[in-house]
Amino acid sequence: MNQSTYKLTFLSCLGIVIGSVIGSGIFVVPSIMISTLPSPILIFLVWILSGIVSIIGGLVVAGMGMAYPEANDLLDYFKVLFPKWVPFVFNIISNWIVNTCGTVAIAFMFAEYFGYFFHMNTIGHKITAIMLVLFLTYMNTRNMKVVDRFQIFFTSIKVAAILILIALLLIPGKGDFNNFRASENIQHWSTLKIIGACIAACTGALNAFDGWYMVSYMTREVQGGVKTVSKSIVAGLSICMVLYLLATFAVHFNLTIEEVASSKLVAVTALEKVVGEWGSILISIFVLISTSSGVNSNLIASSRLLANSSSQKMFFPYFAALNNKGIPKRAFWLIFSYDAILIATGTFEFFLDTTLFFVWIFVTTLTAGFLYIFIKRKISIPSLPRIPMIIACLVLIVFGLMYLGSFFFAL
Repeated sequence: MNQSTYKLTFLSCLGIVIGSVIGSGIFVVPSIMISTLPSPILIFLVWILSGIVSIIGGLVVAGMGMAYPEANDLLDYFKVLFPKWVPFVFNIISNWIVNTCGTVAIAFMFAEYFGYFFHMNTIGHKITAIMLVLFLTYMNTRNMKVVDRFQIFFTSIKVAAILILIALLLIPGKGDFNNFRASENIQHWSTLKIIGACIAACTGALNAFDGWYMVSYMTREVQGGVKTVSKSIVAGLSICMVLYLLATFAVHFNLTIEEVASSKLVAVTALEKVVGEWGSILISIFVLISTSSGVNSNLIASSRLLANSSSQKMFFPYFAALNNKGIPKRAFWLIFSYDAILIATGTFEFFLDTTLFFVWIFVTTLTAGFLYIFIKRKISIPSLPRIPMIIACLVLIVFGLMYLGSFFFAL
Protein backbone atom coordinates (compact mmCIF):
# COMPACT_ATOMS: atom_id res chain seq x y z
CA MET A 1 0.00 0.00 0.00
CA ASN A 2 1.09 3.56 -0.58
CA GLN A 3 2.21 5.63 2.36
CA SER A 4 -0.11 8.22 3.80
CA THR A 5 0.64 11.84 2.96
CA TYR A 6 -0.09 12.81 6.55
CA LYS A 7 1.96 11.39 9.43
CA LEU A 8 0.63 10.91 12.95
CA THR A 9 2.62 12.13 15.94
CA PHE A 10 3.05 10.73 19.46
CA LEU A 11 0.18 12.96 20.59
CA SER A 12 -1.98 11.54 17.79
CA CYS A 13 -1.23 7.98 18.90
CA LEU A 14 -1.85 8.89 22.53
CA GLY A 15 -5.25 10.24 21.52
CA ILE A 16 -6.07 6.99 19.73
CA VAL A 17 -4.94 4.84 22.68
CA ILE A 18 -6.92 6.79 25.29
CA GLY A 19 -9.82 7.18 22.86
CA SER A 20 -9.94 3.43 22.24
CA VAL A 21 -9.60 2.49 25.91
CA ILE A 22 -11.89 4.99 27.64
CA GLY A 23 -15.40 4.63 26.31
CA SER A 24 -18.27 4.34 28.77
CA GLY A 25 -16.79 1.58 30.92
CA ILE A 26 -15.87 3.76 33.88
CA PHE A 27 -19.53 4.82 34.18
CA VAL A 28 -20.82 1.22 34.18
CA VAL A 29 -18.07 -1.25 35.18
CA PRO A 30 -17.82 -0.47 38.95
CA SER A 31 -21.34 -1.81 39.49
CA ILE A 32 -20.52 -5.08 37.74
CA MET A 33 -17.24 -5.48 39.62
CA ILE A 34 -18.65 -4.80 43.11
CA SER A 35 -21.47 -7.28 42.50
CA THR A 36 -18.84 -9.94 41.85
CA LEU A 37 -16.33 -8.83 44.48
CA PRO A 38 -17.98 -6.89 47.37
CA SER A 39 -14.80 -5.25 48.64
CA PRO A 40 -13.76 -1.77 47.41
CA ILE A 41 -10.16 -2.34 48.53
CA LEU A 42 -9.90 -5.56 46.50
CA ILE A 43 -11.56 -3.74 43.60
CA PHE A 44 -8.68 -1.26 43.66
CA LEU A 45 -6.21 -4.14 43.54
CA VAL A 46 -8.08 -5.61 40.56
CA TRP A 47 -7.87 -2.26 38.73
CA ILE A 48 -4.14 -2.05 39.46
CA LEU A 49 -3.54 -5.66 38.40
CA SER A 50 -5.52 -5.24 35.17
CA GLY A 51 -3.74 -1.98 34.40
CA ILE A 52 -0.29 -3.48 35.01
CA VAL A 53 -1.12 -6.53 32.89
CA SER A 54 -2.34 -4.26 30.07
CA ILE A 55 0.85 -2.18 30.28
CA ILE A 56 2.94 -5.37 30.22
CA GLY A 57 1.00 -6.35 27.10
CA GLY A 58 1.97 -3.03 25.56
CA LEU A 59 5.63 -3.61 26.43
CA VAL A 60 5.55 -7.08 24.89
CA VAL A 61 4.02 -5.70 21.69
CA ALA A 62 6.74 -3.03 21.71
CA GLY A 63 9.33 -5.80 21.99
CA MET A 64 7.82 -7.59 19.00
CA GLY A 65 7.95 -4.39 17.00
CA MET A 66 11.62 -3.89 17.74
CA ALA A 67 12.45 -7.54 17.13
CA TYR A 68 10.63 -7.51 13.78
CA PRO A 69 10.92 -3.95 12.41
CA GLU A 70 9.55 -5.09 9.04
CA ALA A 71 6.24 -5.95 10.75
CA ASN A 72 3.82 -3.14 11.54
CA ASP A 73 0.85 -4.49 13.48
CA LEU A 74 -0.57 -7.54 15.27
CA LEU A 75 -1.53 -9.19 11.99
CA ASP A 76 2.07 -8.94 10.78
CA TYR A 77 3.37 -10.38 14.07
CA PHE A 78 1.05 -13.36 13.72
CA LYS A 79 2.29 -13.89 10.16
CA VAL A 80 5.92 -13.82 11.28
CA LEU A 81 5.47 -16.19 14.22
CA PHE A 82 2.80 -18.70 13.17
CA PRO A 83 1.57 -20.86 10.27
CA LYS A 84 -0.69 -19.11 7.74
CA TRP A 85 -3.97 -20.36 9.21
CA VAL A 86 -3.38 -18.60 12.59
CA PRO A 87 -3.17 -15.02 11.21
CA PHE A 88 -6.07 -15.90 8.91
CA VAL A 89 -8.27 -16.77 11.92
CA PHE A 90 -7.04 -13.70 13.80
CA ASN A 91 -7.88 -11.51 10.81
CA ILE A 92 -11.44 -12.84 10.45
CA ILE A 93 -12.34 -12.63 14.14
CA SER A 94 -10.69 -9.23 14.64
CA ASN A 95 -12.27 -7.66 11.56
CA TRP A 96 -15.76 -9.05 11.86
CA ILE A 97 -16.29 -9.67 15.58
CA VAL A 98 -13.88 -7.98 18.00
CA ASN A 99 -13.30 -4.58 16.36
CA THR A 100 -16.73 -4.12 14.83
CA CYS A 101 -18.75 -5.27 17.85
CA GLY A 102 -16.67 -3.03 20.08
CA THR A 103 -17.32 -0.06 17.79
CA VAL A 104 -21.05 -0.76 17.59
CA ALA A 105 -21.41 -1.22 21.35
CA ILE A 106 -19.83 2.18 22.00
CA ALA A 107 -22.01 3.78 19.31
CA PHE A 108 -25.09 2.30 20.97
CA MET A 109 -24.03 3.75 24.32
CA PHE A 110 -23.72 7.14 22.60
CA ALA A 111 -27.27 6.76 21.28
CA GLU A 112 -28.68 5.83 24.69
CA TYR A 113 -27.19 8.92 26.31
CA PHE A 114 -28.22 11.07 23.34
CA GLY A 115 -31.72 9.90 24.17
CA TYR A 116 -31.44 11.68 27.51
CA PHE A 117 -31.87 14.98 25.64
CA PHE A 118 -34.20 13.70 22.90
CA HIS A 119 -36.67 10.98 23.87
CA MET A 120 -36.35 8.06 21.46
CA ASN A 121 -37.58 4.50 21.09
CA THR A 122 -35.41 1.52 20.10
CA ILE A 123 -35.54 2.43 16.40
CA GLY A 124 -34.51 5.99 17.24
CA HIS A 125 -31.49 4.69 19.19
CA LYS A 126 -30.44 2.53 16.26
CA ILE A 127 -30.77 5.38 13.77
CA THR A 128 -28.73 7.67 16.05
CA ALA A 129 -25.96 5.08 16.39
CA ILE A 130 -25.85 4.55 12.63
CA MET A 131 -25.76 8.30 11.97
CA LEU A 132 -22.83 8.70 14.38
CA VAL A 133 -20.85 6.00 12.60
CA LEU A 134 -21.84 7.47 9.22
CA PHE A 135 -20.69 10.98 10.18
CA LEU A 136 -17.36 9.77 11.57
CA THR A 137 -16.79 7.51 8.55
CA TYR A 138 -17.42 10.38 6.15
CA MET A 139 -15.10 12.66 8.12
CA ASN A 140 -12.37 10.00 8.20
CA THR A 141 -12.48 9.47 4.45
CA ARG A 142 -12.13 13.17 3.69
CA ASN A 143 -9.08 14.44 5.56
CA MET A 144 -6.85 12.57 8.02
CA LYS A 145 -5.41 15.78 9.42
CA VAL A 146 -8.86 17.00 10.44
CA VAL A 147 -9.64 13.59 11.94
CA ASP A 148 -6.36 13.65 13.86
CA ARG A 149 -7.17 17.07 15.32
CA PHE A 150 -10.70 15.90 16.16
CA GLN A 151 -9.36 12.86 17.99
CA ILE A 152 -6.78 14.80 19.98
CA PHE A 153 -9.31 17.51 20.86
CA PHE A 154 -12.07 15.15 21.97
CA THR A 155 -9.68 12.91 23.87
CA SER A 156 -8.37 15.97 25.71
CA ILE A 157 -11.94 16.98 26.56
CA LYS A 158 -12.63 13.40 27.66
CA VAL A 159 -9.71 13.36 30.09
CA ALA A 160 -10.62 16.83 31.37
CA ALA A 161 -14.25 15.74 31.82
CA ILE A 162 -13.27 12.74 33.93
CA LEU A 163 -11.02 14.94 36.07
CA ILE A 164 -13.91 17.39 36.52
CA LEU A 165 -16.19 14.51 37.48
CA ILE A 166 -13.67 13.30 40.07
CA ALA A 167 -13.29 16.83 41.45
CA LEU A 168 -17.07 17.29 41.74
CA LEU A 169 -17.32 14.05 43.69
CA LEU A 170 -14.39 14.69 46.03
CA ILE A 171 -14.16 18.45 46.68
CA PRO A 172 -17.55 18.81 48.46
CA GLY A 173 -16.33 16.22 50.97
CA LYS A 174 -19.77 14.63 51.35
CA GLY A 175 -18.45 11.07 51.15
CA ASP A 176 -17.64 8.58 53.88
CA PHE A 177 -14.52 6.43 54.23
CA ASN A 178 -16.68 3.76 55.85
CA ASN A 179 -17.95 3.02 52.33
CA PHE A 180 -14.62 1.30 51.66
CA ARG A 181 -15.34 -1.44 54.18
CA ALA A 182 -15.89 -4.85 52.61
CA SER A 183 -19.28 -6.50 52.75
CA GLU A 184 -19.82 -8.77 55.74
CA ASN A 185 -20.56 -11.66 53.37
CA ILE A 186 -17.02 -11.72 52.01
CA GLN A 187 -15.64 -12.33 55.49
CA HIS A 188 -17.03 -15.87 55.31
CA TRP A 189 -15.51 -16.59 51.88
CA SER A 190 -12.62 -18.98 51.47
CA THR A 191 -9.33 -17.73 50.04
CA LEU A 192 -9.97 -19.72 46.85
CA LYS A 193 -13.39 -18.11 46.42
CA ILE A 194 -11.92 -14.63 46.88
CA ILE A 195 -9.22 -15.33 44.29
CA GLY A 196 -11.89 -16.61 41.88
CA ALA A 197 -13.98 -13.48 42.46
CA CYS A 198 -10.93 -11.29 41.82
CA ILE A 199 -10.29 -13.04 38.50
CA ALA A 200 -13.97 -12.71 37.57
CA ALA A 201 -13.90 -9.01 38.49
CA CYS A 202 -10.96 -8.63 36.12
CA THR A 203 -13.44 -9.11 33.27
CA GLY A 204 -14.93 -5.71 33.98
CA ALA A 205 -11.56 -4.02 34.45
CA LEU A 206 -10.03 -5.59 31.35
CA ASN A 207 -13.08 -4.55 29.35
CA ALA A 208 -12.39 -0.99 30.50
CA PHE A 209 -8.72 -1.30 29.44
CA ASP A 210 -9.48 -3.10 26.17
CA GLY A 211 -8.54 -1.46 22.88
CA TRP A 212 -4.96 -0.35 23.65
CA TYR A 213 -3.60 -2.51 20.82
CA MET A 214 -5.74 -0.75 18.19
CA VAL A 215 -3.14 1.95 17.62
CA SER A 216 -0.68 -0.69 16.36
CA TYR A 217 -2.68 -0.86 13.13
CA MET A 218 -1.64 2.76 12.44
CA THR A 219 2.13 2.10 12.62
CA ARG A 220 2.73 2.74 8.90
CA GLU A 221 1.30 6.24 9.24
CA VAL A 222 3.18 7.27 12.40
CA GLN A 223 6.31 9.39 12.69
CA GLY A 224 8.88 7.17 14.35
CA GLY A 225 6.92 3.99 13.61
CA VAL A 226 7.02 1.24 16.23
CA LYS A 227 8.90 3.29 18.85
CA THR A 228 6.31 6.07 18.84
CA VAL A 229 3.42 3.60 18.90
CA SER A 230 4.99 1.66 21.78
CA LYS A 231 5.54 4.78 23.86
CA SER A 232 1.96 5.91 23.25
CA ILE A 233 0.58 2.53 24.41
CA VAL A 234 2.51 2.58 27.70
CA ALA A 235 1.84 6.28 28.35
CA GLY A 236 -1.84 6.01 27.36
CA LEU A 237 -2.49 2.97 29.54
CA SER A 238 -0.73 4.61 32.48
CA ILE A 239 -2.96 7.68 32.14
CA CYS A 240 -6.06 5.50 31.87
CA MET A 241 -5.12 3.49 34.97
CA VAL A 242 -4.66 6.66 37.04
CA LEU A 243 -8.01 8.05 35.84
CA TYR A 244 -9.80 4.76 36.55
CA LEU A 245 -8.36 4.51 40.06
CA LEU A 246 -9.27 8.10 40.89
CA ALA A 247 -12.78 7.71 39.47
CA THR A 248 -13.33 4.42 41.33
CA PHE A 249 -12.15 6.02 44.58
CA ALA A 250 -14.48 9.00 44.05
CA VAL A 251 -17.48 6.75 43.37
CA HIS A 252 -16.92 4.49 46.39
CA PHE A 253 -16.23 7.50 48.61
CA ASN A 254 -19.76 8.73 47.93
CA LEU A 255 -21.72 5.48 47.54
CA THR A 256 -22.12 2.43 49.72
CA ILE A 257 -21.45 -1.04 48.32
CA GLU A 258 -25.21 -1.59 48.03
CA GLU A 259 -25.71 1.67 46.14
CA VAL A 260 -22.90 0.88 43.70
CA ALA A 261 -24.18 -2.66 43.10
CA SER A 262 -27.75 -1.52 42.46
CA SER A 263 -26.83 1.30 40.07
CA LYS A 264 -26.47 0.71 36.33
CA LEU A 265 -24.69 4.04 35.93
CA VAL A 266 -22.71 4.58 39.12
CA ALA A 267 -21.16 7.88 38.05
CA VAL A 268 -24.63 9.34 37.49
CA THR A 269 -25.87 8.02 40.85
CA ALA A 270 -22.82 9.38 42.69
CA LEU A 271 -22.95 12.79 41.04
CA GLU A 272 -26.70 13.17 41.61
CA LYS A 273 -26.14 12.34 45.28
CA VAL A 274 -23.44 15.03 45.60
CA VAL A 275 -24.58 17.88 43.34
CA GLY A 276 -28.23 17.12 42.57
CA GLU A 277 -30.21 16.26 39.43
CA TRP A 278 -28.13 18.40 37.07
CA GLY A 279 -25.42 15.78 37.56
CA SER A 280 -27.28 13.53 35.11
CA ILE A 281 -27.04 16.20 32.41
CA LEU A 282 -23.32 16.64 33.03
CA ILE A 283 -22.60 12.91 32.93
CA SER A 284 -24.64 12.54 29.73
CA ILE A 285 -22.51 15.22 28.05
CA PHE A 286 -19.33 13.53 29.30
CA VAL A 287 -20.45 10.17 27.90
CA LEU A 288 -21.38 11.65 24.51
CA ILE A 289 -17.89 13.13 24.21
CA SER A 290 -16.21 9.95 25.45
CA THR A 291 -18.14 7.55 23.22
CA SER A 292 -17.80 9.63 20.05
CA SER A 293 -14.03 9.67 20.58
CA GLY A 294 -14.07 5.92 21.23
CA VAL A 295 -16.02 5.14 18.07
CA ASN A 296 -13.69 7.32 16.02
CA SER A 297 -10.58 5.59 17.39
CA ASN A 298 -12.00 2.17 16.59
CA LEU A 299 -12.97 3.18 13.06
CA ILE A 300 -9.51 4.57 12.34
CA ALA A 301 -7.77 1.41 13.53
CA SER A 302 -10.28 -1.08 12.08
CA SER A 303 -10.04 0.42 8.60
CA ARG A 304 -6.24 0.00 8.66
CA LEU A 305 -6.43 -3.65 9.71
CA LEU A 306 -8.94 -4.39 6.95
CA ALA A 307 -6.85 -2.55 4.36
CA ASN A 308 -3.66 -4.30 5.49
CA SER A 309 -5.24 -7.75 5.40
CA SER A 310 -6.69 -6.98 1.97
CA SER A 311 -3.27 -5.90 0.68
CA GLN A 312 -1.92 -9.28 1.82
CA LYS A 313 -4.76 -11.06 -0.03
CA MET A 314 -6.42 -12.25 3.17
CA PHE A 315 -9.53 -10.39 1.98
CA PHE A 316 -10.60 -8.88 -1.32
CA PRO A 317 -7.68 -6.74 -2.65
CA TYR A 318 -10.24 -4.14 -3.76
CA PHE A 319 -10.44 -2.89 -0.16
CA ALA A 320 -6.68 -2.34 0.12
CA ALA A 321 -6.80 0.71 -2.14
CA LEU A 322 -5.91 4.13 -0.71
CA ASN A 323 -7.21 7.42 -2.05
CA ASN A 324 -4.92 10.30 -3.04
CA LYS A 325 -4.59 11.28 0.63
CA GLY A 326 -3.44 7.82 1.70
CA ILE A 327 -6.77 6.94 3.36
CA PRO A 328 -8.31 3.43 2.96
CA LYS A 329 -11.64 4.87 1.84
CA ARG A 330 -13.11 1.60 0.58
CA ALA A 331 -12.26 -0.18 3.82
CA PHE A 332 -13.96 2.58 5.80
CA TRP A 333 -17.22 2.31 3.85
CA LEU A 334 -17.28 -1.48 4.05
CA ILE A 335 -16.84 -1.30 7.82
CA PHE A 336 -19.60 1.30 8.05
CA SER A 337 -21.97 -0.92 6.05
CA TYR A 338 -21.23 -3.90 8.27
CA ASP A 339 -21.56 -1.83 11.46
CA ALA A 340 -24.90 -0.47 10.24
CA ILE A 341 -26.20 -4.00 9.70
CA LEU A 342 -25.07 -5.06 13.20
CA ILE A 343 -26.77 -2.01 14.72
CA ALA A 344 -30.00 -2.46 12.74
CA THR A 345 -30.33 -6.17 13.52
CA GLY A 346 -28.88 -6.11 17.04
CA THR A 347 -26.74 -9.14 16.24
CA PHE A 348 -23.67 -7.51 17.78
CA GLU A 349 -25.09 -8.32 21.23
CA PHE A 350 -24.68 -12.03 20.43
CA PHE A 351 -20.93 -11.60 19.96
CA LEU A 352 -20.25 -8.87 22.50
CA ASP A 353 -19.71 -11.10 25.54
CA THR A 354 -17.13 -13.16 23.66
CA THR A 355 -15.01 -10.31 22.30
CA LEU A 356 -12.77 -10.05 25.36
CA PHE A 357 -12.38 -13.83 25.35
CA PHE A 358 -11.10 -13.70 21.76
CA VAL A 359 -8.79 -10.78 22.58
CA TRP A 360 -7.09 -12.73 25.35
CA ILE A 361 -6.82 -15.88 23.27
CA PHE A 362 -4.94 -13.85 20.68
CA VAL A 363 -2.82 -11.95 23.23
CA THR A 364 -1.85 -15.14 25.07
CA THR A 365 -1.15 -17.08 21.87
CA LEU A 366 0.88 -14.28 20.30
CA THR A 367 2.92 -13.79 23.48
CA ALA A 368 3.63 -17.53 23.79
CA GLY A 369 4.75 -17.71 20.17
CA PHE A 370 6.98 -14.69 20.54
CA LEU A 371 8.52 -15.99 23.79
CA TYR A 372 9.34 -19.33 22.14
CA ILE A 373 11.10 -17.67 19.19
CA PHE A 374 12.69 -15.05 21.46
CA ILE A 375 14.37 -17.74 23.58
CA LYS A 376 15.10 -20.23 20.79
CA ARG A 377 16.76 -17.71 18.48
CA LYS A 378 18.28 -15.66 21.31
CA ILE A 379 16.82 -12.46 19.87
CA SER A 380 18.33 -9.25 21.19
CA ILE A 381 16.12 -6.16 21.48
CA PRO A 382 17.73 -2.71 21.83
CA SER A 383 16.74 -0.87 25.04
CA LEU A 384 14.75 -3.88 26.31
CA PRO A 385 16.82 -6.23 28.53
CA ARG A 386 16.43 -9.93 27.84
CA ILE A 387 15.42 -11.20 31.29
CA PRO A 388 12.75 -8.54 31.96
CA MET A 389 11.25 -9.26 28.52
CA ILE A 390 11.06 -12.99 29.29
CA ILE A 391 9.46 -12.25 32.67
CA ALA A 392 6.95 -9.87 31.05
CA CYS A 393 5.96 -12.54 28.53
CA LEU A 394 5.60 -15.18 31.25
CA VAL A 395 3.44 -12.89 33.39
CA LEU A 396 1.19 -12.14 30.42
CA ILE A 397 0.89 -15.83 29.49
CA VAL A 398 0.13 -16.98 33.05
CA PHE A 399 -2.46 -14.26 33.56
CA GLY A 400 -3.99 -14.99 30.16
CA LEU A 401 -4.34 -18.71 30.95
CA MET A 402 -5.88 -17.99 34.35
CA TYR A 403 -8.27 -15.46 32.86
CA LEU A 404 -9.31 -17.70 29.97
CA GLY A 405 -9.76 -20.58 32.41
CA SER A 406 -12.22 -18.50 34.42
CA PHE A 407 -14.51 -18.39 31.35
CA PHE A 408 -14.81 -22.17 31.30
CA PHE A 409 -15.35 -22.44 35.05
CA ALA A 410 -18.15 -19.91 34.72
CA LEU A 411 -19.96 -22.07 32.16
